[in-house]
Amino acid sequence: MVNAQPITLKDMVTYEKQSNFIKEFKIPLTERGLKGITTDTLGNAWFYHSTFNSSTIVRLEPIVMKFTQYSVPGKTVVDNAIINLAGGQLVFDNDSNVVWFTDARTNSIGKLDVKSGDIQLVSIPTPKAGPMGIVLSPDGKSVWFAEITGNRIANLDIQSNKIIEYPVIGSASSSNNNGILNNQDNGPTFLTFDSKGVLWVTLSYSSSVLRVEPWALVPNSSTMGMSPFTLAKSETFSPFGIAVVDYKAGSQQRMYVSDHGSSRIISTDAGPNLLLQSYLSYWTSPSQVYPTTLPGQIVADKLGKAIYFPEHGGNRIAKINVDSGQMTEYDIPTGPLSTALFTAISGDGKKVWFTEWASNKIAYLDTTIPVPLTIQVPGYYNINNNNNNNNTTMLLVLKRNAPKILDVVLKTDNNNKTALEASSPSTPQSLLLNEVGLSLVGMGESGIAGINYTAQPQRIDMEKNSTANSQIALQVENDENNSRIIRTGQYTIMVRATALENKDNNSLVSLLYPVQIMLDVPAPPINQQQPQQTYPNNISNNYQVPVNGFFDFTSLGGILRIFPLLVAIGLIAYIVYRRIERSRKTTQQHRPQER
Repeated sequence: MVNAQPITLKDMVTYEKQSNFIKEFKIPLTERGLKGITTDTLGNAWFYHSTFNSSTIVRLEPIVMKFTQYSVPGKTVVDNAIINLAGGQLVFDNDSNVVWFTDARTNSIGKLDVKSGDIQLVSIPTPKAGPMGIVLSPDGKSVWFAEITGNRIANLDIQSNKIIEYPVIGSASSSNNNGILNNQDNGPTFLTFDSKGVLWVTLSYSSSVLRVEPWALVPNSSTMGMSPFTLAKSETFSPFGIAVVDYKAGSQQRMYVSDHGSSRIISTDAGPNLLLQSYLSYWTSPSQVYPTTLPGQIVADKLGKAIYFPEHGGNRIAKINVDSGQMTEYDIPTGPLSTALFTAISGDGKKVWFTEWASNKIAYLDTTIPVPLTIQVPGYYNINNNNNNNNTTMLLVLKRNAPKILDVVLKTDNNNKTALEASSPSTPQSLLLNEVGLSLVGMGESGIAGINYTAQPQRIDMEKNSTANSQIALQVENDENNSRIIRTGQYTIMVRATALENKDNNSLVSLLYPVQIMLDVPAPPINQQQPQQTYPNNISNNYQVPVNGFFDFTSLGGILRIFPLLVAIGLIAYIVYRRIERSRKTTQQHRPQER
């Protein structure tokens, strides 16, 4: 028997491709420690790098390819687990020409003066707070940040450098206190302001999103000015990144939340009466090596027309067009797991920057390069679509023995070329359009469950056609042998078109369009037990993961399959540890009184 070889970083980074859309930069630091990133008004990228012994802010001037490093002073005052958990984030303050950042290693908020290069640290009152997300207030007078292990949000007054903290609460449905609001270990992670001045915070540990009215907050109180929300359905939900945009001419707001324990983005109306009660799941394409794609931080452009996010386990950068509802995915050139989690968008919206932990690179998606292909599903639209059409059907209802047809329209625009392509008619476009593939993904973690489908045609030559039509026939599986239980309910399927880049024919660009369906099937008999198996994924594509046993520690696939479980165990252990610490402190405080 051959001894198993240990997994190394080399297994995560085995190739480096070329891309028409993404440009990567190797950083001048050898140790792994890349986390957050931001941009300034000159188009420079600023990113955070941290190890147990040091933390560094680095500026990249991409035009001249110059890196400048700024060492963060101060001793390490927390455990390595907190440093690894709390990803240091940055935000650029244009009014003061300052970069603000969270530094878990020193348990402080940092202020880097761009002109002088000086760094000033402001200590956070709560020890081992694990500062994570950071954002400027709308008036520019304060900086707000989340404490993922301190279970607080806080604001730092820029003029006085004074920090005020507010403990956060999770939703009653996510607590273990019989409906009592949970105020411990909620894991505030990222935060953002909407156009009305409301602050929104993701609570990763309590499956909640927190709505905060800053003007109503009371220091050290978690009951005033805060309202937690969670999904109406009893689903697993790990909120991470968040963005809120105005749409329908500013009359409504739309929220996008990444479900970091899953493969989807949640899209919902941001109104207090509708928040997370009716929502759309944007399912990403299945990962090549990871059981879930783990969507990360979310950023929106200034006009609120598009949101962007990295797929931590999917090794892609994705965009959702707020108006059309179409999602576009771009393969990251380095892989199979460059570990992209954090992102930022330039002020002009032309570059979406992100960091790659495993490959020690930073990179950007060039948003000015159009994808010369669009996908439409006439007759059906989703709750995220802004088009008002009274003749449009909201749901596609599927019943047994009653097949339904989805009409899919693909369109190309010969004018959608880069500047170089436009100047030379003989230059090929950014994508190879001679064999565009059509398929379905989504519906759940295990893919399309309980539905068979066929696409005619499944592959389309869009080089010869500016418009092409295809039909997808859907039918609910029969259960005559009772081998599967198909449950009635509302789901989201994603109609997907894929094309290869012309620069590297192993890199895909995928277009996905969400369609809501309703499975209307008879309920299974009460005495029928659900079989111990998952629904098969009926999609044949290039993303299938070989199964060699779940607890396989000898291969990259095995490690990646158990990684979410290991992370969950680690977080639970940390929470238990904190509760034991609190219990000990409480006991010590009460002992003198008991005597």
